[in-house]
Amino acid sequence: MSEKQPTEVAAEAAPVTSSPLSTDGETMNGQPLERFASCFEKSARRWEMVVYPALFAFCVLSIYGFYMIYHLTQDMSHIARNIQVISTSIDPYMGPHMASMVDGIENMSSNVQVMTRNLNAIDGNMEAITVSMEDMRGSMQQITGHTQTLEPMMASMVNLDQSTQHMANSTFHMTREMGSMNRGMSPRGMFSRFSPF
Repeated sequence: MSEKQPTEVAAEAAPVTSSPLSTDGETMNGQPLERFASCFEKSARRWEMVVYPALFAFCVLSIYGFYMIYHLTQDMSHIARNIQVISTSIDPYMGPHMASMVDGIENMSSNVQVMTRNLNAIDGNMEAITVSMEDMRGSMQQITGHTQTLEPMMASMVNLDQSTQHMANSTFHMTREMGSMNRGMSPRGMFSRFSPF
């Protein structure tokens, strides 16, 4: 085997790199541009993986949203037509009937106001009747007091009646006695005692 010189061994061990002092400009700036291009491609791929599905989802959602809005407007138009059909089928003259009902409610309101005034008048009359009843109660109390004072007079009247009856009886007896005395003192009465007949 042949021995290698130390300079040759050092040359073999050293890696082969491009010298920055090389006269070729492309060799000096080639690696950073390639790294920038590769990084840009990687980031573009990452953004493509995010942006393209997002754009696809946005398109799908926007189409679905327009579809829902279209069907919602159709449903609202169907509902409006159905409401119109229902209103005409229930009562085609609902407007005049509602007007007549409003007139009836206004008349009822005026009648209720009249009833309220009449009830207020009745309330005033009841208050007057209450005052009159209180006056009558006072008068009845006075009459009761006068009746209590008339009780002794009634007792005196009863006694007077009894005395009058006694006087009538006495007068009747006196009349009989006077009649018998009159018959006894007459001349015919004296002769009739002696007559046999």
